[in-house]
Amino acid sequence: MDKIHHKIDIVLGIVAMFLICLLTNCESPKLVERPSYEKPKSIIQLDTTRLLVSEVVRDLDEPWEVTWGADDHLWFTEKKGNIMRMNPTTGQVKKVLNIPEVYSEGLTPGLLGMVLHPDFKNESFVYMHYTYIDSALTGELDRSGNPNFVRSKLVRYKYSSQEDTLINPEPLLAEIPGFRAHNGSRLAISYDNKLIFAIGDVADFRNAQTELTLPGKVLRLNLDGSVPDDNPIPGNYFYSMGHRNPQGLVSANGKIYSSEHGPNNDDEINLIKPGGNYGWPFVEGFCDKENELAFCDSVTVNEPIYDWTPTIAPAGLDFYNHSAIPEWKNNLMLTTLKGQALWLFELDASGEKIVNKRIYLQEKFGRLRDLCVSSSGDVYLITSNTDWNVSRYKWLYDGAPKDGNDRILKISVLQDEEEKKFDHLKTSTEANEPIKMLVQYGHGGNAFTRQAILYRDNCASCHLPEGEGIPNFTPPLIGTATVADKKKLIETALFGMSGKIVVKGKNYDEVMPGFAASLTNQELKDILNYVRMVHNKLTDSITTTEIEEIRKSRTF
Repeated sequence: MDKIHHKIDIVLGIVAMFLICLLTNCESPKLVERPSYEKPKSIIQLDTTRLLVSEVVRDLDEPWEVTWGADDHLWFTEKKGNIMRMNPTTGQVKKVLNIPEVYSEGLTPGLLGMVLHPDFKNESFVYMHYTYIDSALTGELDRSGNPNFVRSKLVRYKYSSQEDTLINPEPLLAEIPGFRAHNGSRLAISYDNKLIFAIGDVADFRNAQTELTLPGKVLRLNLDGSVPDDNPIPGNYFYSMGHRNPQGLVSANGKIYSSEHGPNNDDEINLIKPGGNYGWPFVEGFCDKENELAFCDSVTVNEPIYDWTPTIAPAGLDFYNHSAIPEWKNNLMLTTLKGQALWLFELDASGEKIVNKRIYLQEKFGRLRDLCVSSSGDVYLITSNTDWNVSRYKWLYDGAPKDGNDRILKISVLQDEEEKKFDHLKTSTEANEPIKMLVQYGHGGNAFTRQAILYRDNCASCHLPEGEGIPNFTPPLIGTATVADKKKLIETALFGMSGKIVVKGKNYDEVMPGFAASLTNQELKDILNYVRMVHNKLTDSITTTEIEEIRKSRTF
């Protein structure tokens, strides 16, 4: 009887489960179909998780920012003044605003940082920072004595869902000093709901070491644009200083992190602390050089938690803390331009140290400008192959994709049921080593090895390895009047120059930074004599005494 009762119990159990499934619509898990607009490109294999990399938007023109909004839409910008909003379900992209006054000529002017209000559904504000031309300026000159009409502003817009556009612009910070380079910038919302604004030194390193100007800083604002009561300096937006050109910013774990471009060395990831001084222009990276130690002895310098030499051009920064990709949890995520890769940095329990790094998608899609994480744990990347670098630096970016211009890529978990569907795609893993960031040069020999390395690291990225220059961008260093004139050459190397010039019958109008703060007299002597003696066969060498006299002739 017990056996009969046992069999009856089993049968009744099966019947009960069947009835429960009928009543609750129980069924096996369904494959979540991907939107038809997604174009699968490749697969990333992690420890256990497999990720699908898809293209979701293409044919963008110099994009800068991509961010996931609290409205569960993807927002992104183009440097020339366009703000777009994409529906991730349909793939429909709508231009919600064009700002005609945006000035985007040069190295880093344009429509730059953008962030949405954290309570966007109730407070539908969008914050953005961009450069413009202030034609009313008459008295301001740059370090080379040329008129500077570039300004920038931080503006808050209101998103109208009825009109699907941005309305009611409200300047929060107006008439910020700007330039054709080093404008940064990024915006983020901090863990305590403050607006964090990272901005470059606008190619004037003096800005970075004074609390009296806005550039060269990380600034902190209330969401209405007022100054928080607990800022380091009462009544001042200042939060940290000593920044050269930050291009990544994220708030995570109750902390703020930024990524920053160095000159030709010491790109950085920084942990931003209130009132901190990050050293520029007197310290590059760590306090480890003879000419940096005196400054570090007199000023408390916040050293980076990671740095690169040679530089890789770190750009957008975000933080992954979603369960969708467990291998990436508690990692800073960084896009790189020269490095052409996505870097992952695992943090320790304190969030103040990097304990592991990994590199993905290296040289797969060219330069990567920015990234964001969606509410479902997908990662969106935006490329940067249409800006000023690629067309002029073919010798460095030959691997960048030429089709489709710039695009947005989506990284999402590959479902088991999708394996067969996408088994034709190439699979990659993390890279063993980053690509070499050494600029090739043809001269040197034993007599000029040190000089050649200094030239390579400081000059060749713009003037090219043989000094031939880049048409319509940087003038040549061969057979020119400036190189032949020792005084003019020293002044240009020390203090930089900007504005329109004519060299060997061709017009140029770009910015050259000065090296007075970053190079010693001996280093400048080595570089300039290398240019004069190797590239131009001139025999009258420059001395450190000549450089020192010209250096003292101008104060900073």
